[in-house]
Amino acid sequence: MPGVESVAVAFHVPAGGIHDPENRCGLATLAGEMLLRGAGSRSSREIIDALEGGGVQWDQAVTSTHTSLSGAMVARQLPEALPIYVDMLRRPRLPADEFEAARQMVLQNLAAVEDDPGHRTITALRGLHLPTPWGRPAEGISADVEAATHAEVRAFLETRLRPPGMIVTIAGRIDWDDFLARIESLMGDWTGEPGPAVRNGPRGPFVRHVHHDSQQTHVALAWSAPPYRSEESAIAGAVTSILGGGTSSRLFTEVRERRGLCYGVTAGYETHRDFATALCYSGTTAARAQETLDVMLAELNRLPGSIDAAELDRVKARVTSGLVMQQESTGARAGTMARQWYHLHRLRTIEEELARFDRLNVPMIEDWLASRPARDLTVVSLGPEPLEVPGAVSA
Repeated sequence: MPGVESVAVAFHVPAGGIHDPENRCGLATLAGEMLLRGAGSRSSREIIDALEGGGVQWDQAVTSTHTSLSGAMVARQLPEALPIYVDMLRRPRLPADEFEAARQMVLQNLAAVEDDPGHRTITALRGLHLPTPWGRPAEGISADVEAATHAEVRAFLETRLRPPGMIVTIAGRIDWDDFLARIESLMGDWTGEPGPAVRNGPRGPFVRHVHHDSQQTHVALAWSAPPYRSEESAIAGAVTSILGGGTSSRLFTEVRERRGLCYGVTAGYETHRDFATALCYSGTTAARAQETLDVMLAELNRLPGSIDAAELDRVKARVTSGLVMQQESTGARAGTMARQWYHLHRLRTIEEELARFDRLNVPMIEDWLASRPARDLTVVSLGPEPLEVPGAVSA
């Protein structure tokens, strides 16, 4: 990206939440926190001082599939920052005397998200709809994190923190040959076997109510969709966007604006490498929750045979705007490359991405909806009273 002065680099290691052992949901997140507690010759404070002293906007994150270390910086800072990141991956100190502080950081985050009923609803939805272990919350479960030990964290990282499957991305003002030489120097002698493969287990029941004493009720629906690597994923993304992707969407217009049933409603598309999920969510009052669910289901069932060109044009405009703006951020560009490499094992140009949506037309979407109706829905409600879910909706 010759028009910028910055660079973003990211290391994605296949050490995410799906690799947590049984009854240790959150071990990957706890291990990710321990990576920041000193590495190589530096203490945790020295790592932070070195990165922030160099103006590096750094981040560490654990998703369901990966532990990621990333940073954006002025391009000239890259040679100083790279060895720090590599030390955290190859030579983490994992000091036992900082383990409890790391645990408390994870538990505080869990306490915050567990106080968010919308988050709890979507977490419960994923836990039912997706096969084990894909439905586990990457951030963990408090009881499991409380029970984890320093030895388990060390064993987890020794098993998962290995080069096979790691993705390294960089975007911005870079000298590609120089970057490759530096990576080879820092990581070229790092070897190891891949960690154990993930074994998929059963999914949960199709309907669940989570009791929560509140004046509010949260409702979420999920159904299966084609993954990102499928050519049909652009259609699935367009359909969910028409249904609930913004203030011009059908759910927002019908559920919120016309009927005043809720304060928030949306639909989205989440993908893993081999499967994906379309989902809807709404937050409403307990008194109007049943009607909200009924209207959401009615709007979902109304999709086939009702798509119009204006709706599709709005989706295309949003996609174009998002992709163009994304390409102007070095961090977003590096993240997109990692996502594409993980899902496709190749990179798509922005022209290819735009073409996937430009080619869509109403007959194509209608044919797809006719052949792939939303069925076997997973339905979760969180509130004072359970809702009635039609038997034909969920298996």
